[in-house]
Amino acid sequence: MGKLLDVGFPDSGHLVGCHRKFELAATDAGALREWAATGWLFSLVGGALVAMFGGLVTKSGFDLLYPTVTGTEGQAVVTQGMIIAAAGLLVLFGSAAFYLMPDQRRNWAVLVSALSVLGWAEAGAFAIGQGWNELLLGISIGPVLGLIGGVLGMFRETSGD
Repeated sequence: MGKLLDVGFPDSGHLVGCHRKFELAATDAGALREWAATGWLFSLVGGALVAMFGGLVTKSGFDLLYPTVTGTEGQAVVTQGMIIAAAGLLVLFGSAAFYLMPDQRRNWAVLVSALSVLGWAEAGAFAIGQGWNELLLGISIGPVLGLIGGVLGMFRETSGD
């Protein structure tokens, strides 16, 4: 016997508070949990890659600052690196949160997706500013994984047993 799942579609008619219930077979529930776990794994790996790249950018900015303390280029690189690293760490936190709190999974998945896009934009701006146009594909791997994980977490229902 399957388990009822509330998918949030209002019934037609005058009862606004009622929702349609769909019954999931046992095989469907396993596949849906697998999608949520896959989204969590993608966003976890993507967040780790973004955070590592942000740390690398921040370190390179401090290397530019160290010989000449008055350089503004180093300060800009440090700022970009810290934004990228913060986005990556928040993607890591959000991916763990949307896996551990399934009732708030969609909210965390939206946050993971938004932060992945922010990290992607900031990393792309850094790469273009430094003349690393040929490395844009490599820099984009982490944010794309985070974005895919967030999207999988947003649109797939999990069922609690």
